[in-house]
Amino acid sequence: MMASLWTALFVFLWLLFADVASAADDQAWQRGQTIYHKGWNGQAACVRCHGNQGQGREEGGLRAPPIAGKPDRQYLQRALLDGVGSNGQALHPLMPRYHMDASSVDDLLAYLSVIGRDTPGLTDTVLRVGVSVPANAYGAAIQAGLIKAFDQQVYGRKLELLLNPSADQVFVEVASLQTRQSTTEAKVLPDIGQLPLPGVANFSDTLAPVSFQLLPTIREQASALLTQAALDARGAAPNNRATQQLTLIYDLGNDPALHALLKVLRQQARDNHQSLREQVWSAKVRKPGEAVIYLGSSANLREVLAATGDGLLYASAIHIGEASLQLPPAQAARLRLLLPWHTSSPVFDLPAAYSDAAYAAGMVLIEALKRSGRQLGRPELLQQLSQLRDFTVSGFGEISFRPDQHYGSHGGQLLVVDAAHGVFTVFRTW
Repeated sequence: MMASLWTALFVFLWLLFADVASAADDQAWQRGQTIYHKGWNGQAACVRCHGNQGQGREEGGLRAPPIAGKPDRQYLQRALLDGVGSNGQALHPLMPRYHMDASSVDDLLAYLSVIGRDTPGLTDTVLRVGVSVPANAYGAAIQAGLIKAFDQQVYGRKLELLLNPSADQVFVEVASLQTRQSTTEAKVLPDIGQLPLPGVANFSDTLAPVSFQLLPTIREQASALLTQAALDARGAAPNNRATQQLTLIYDLGNDPALHALLKVLRQQARDNHQSLREQVWSAKVRKPGEAVIYLGSSANLREVLAATGDGLLYASAIHIGEASLQLPPAQAARLRLLLPWHTSSPVFDLPAAYSDAAYAAGMVLIEALKRSGRQLGRPELLQQLSQLRDFTVSGFGEISFRPDQHYGSHGGQLLVVDAAHGVFTVFRTW
């Protein structure tokens, strides 16, 4: 019995110290990662010459050797501190002579032993791409759009799509409908073309630094609704500058993003010669036939339509979702829904539209990968995405990013609802 207790205690202590040692090792290679990518005390970063994976790189006729793996500590220290190679010869003058302490050499050595661990989902033959979607028609449509885009290789790498992966399984996420992380500085897994959840009203334009959104901002979408209402009111008389009466209805809440949006819309309404009467649901409009801008979800859609007379009601196709297809035909005919991207067909259902957007996101990823080159890492990919200009995806439109602007397109379509056939048709493109 005593022998068994001692054995159990030994195993427990061994596991405890193994965990502590593993945590210390992780901290060491993470410190080494910082040195490798950002340099040491202002001296040049290793990644500039030796590549994101330590694979070595040729530039300007000079070849920096590969250093990934487990280099001998004495060799590494002589190269870093003294500029002497393993053959005893002086290294090229472009190789910095670092003034690095012994513990920093150990940290860098730890990172070189595990290099590549900071970019999961990437091998010489495969690049794993994640997509987070529910098991429904939207998820299936998004997968179909990505599979269509990924039917090719980039620099000999096959693009492998993983469904609902963990962050340590993939190189990048594309066209996801849901995310595990908030859009804050803490997000580290790059994502391209995250798509809004249908049927959910969201008024935030906040993006993480590693997120690249294909769709226009929420402010731009809401602004387009006001513009479309003005166009419909003056369609028969384009020179008519009479003030258009509008009612703006939104759900009661303490959403700062919604209130910031309302401030922008008030100013635009004044510029558009529109009188914007604001109402928190559930008040009725005062005049029959008056147009309504509805900033809310599908939950109150029937009641809003029933309470607002017989005028047109403008809303987001994403916020309303497919609830509009369940309306009586007379009510559905009053809707004008804004879809913030272009689709490949003039008649479609929403899952088909999501497939088109997913395809566009996949093509943006492929273009950025091609521009990044064979020696790929996440920093290279993010840099190329930030520099993407005037890239056209057939059936979707033109996409451009800037380092300070991660919303790639600025157009969409105004839809009318055919509830009898369960489809949407394009009324106007913007």
